[in-house]
Amino acid sequence: MRDKETYRYFEEDASRLLDALARGKDEAISYLFDTRARSLWFYCNEILRDGALAEDVVQEVFVRLWESRKRFPDLLSVHAFLYRVGRNLSLDLLRHRVVRRRHEPAIIRELNENVPDGKLIEEELLGELHRAVDRLPAACARVFRLSLAGAGNQEIADRLSISIHTVKTQKHRALVALKDWLGGARDG
Repeated sequence: MRDKETYRYFEEDASRLLDALARGKDEAISYLFDTRARSLWFYCNEILRDGALAEDVVQEVFVRLWESRKRFPDLLSVHAFLYRVGRNLSLDLLRHRVVRRRHEPAIIRELNENVPDGKLIEEELLGELHRAVDRLPAACARVFRLSLAGAGNQEIADRLSISIHTVKTQKHRALVALKDWLGGARDG
């Protein structure tokens, strides 16, 4: 059935909609979503004051409707279910938001106490990089160190009396080796 025909079919007799819903027909849930989701979104958004969260709630409400589809004796029960579940989920989100805000400062404080300083992490990573550069062949390591210091390809070529092509080749080899070594260190 096309949408208009399906909708007319369901609107003529609510028992058809309830039967199709109970039998798990996609058309039934589509009809309910198309005819009720917008007003349900407005209702949830009034509670949450957050359109994206209200949209998430509406999606979850229809998932729960699908899961409970066999238990509705009449269309009024379906509508009541939609708004009751929408309200409850919205209120749960608000309560969660309050709890999170209440505990956020303590969590942040604990994280700051237990997580090493960013500078320490940076130094450790740089140390790991320099140890990996030390493993490179000497010529490759010289080129890469100059590059790390900010020297451009032409400057490196001039300082080491090598061609710019050699500089590019050595940098490429260094990067390939370092990615392999440092990537392997993180994976293993």
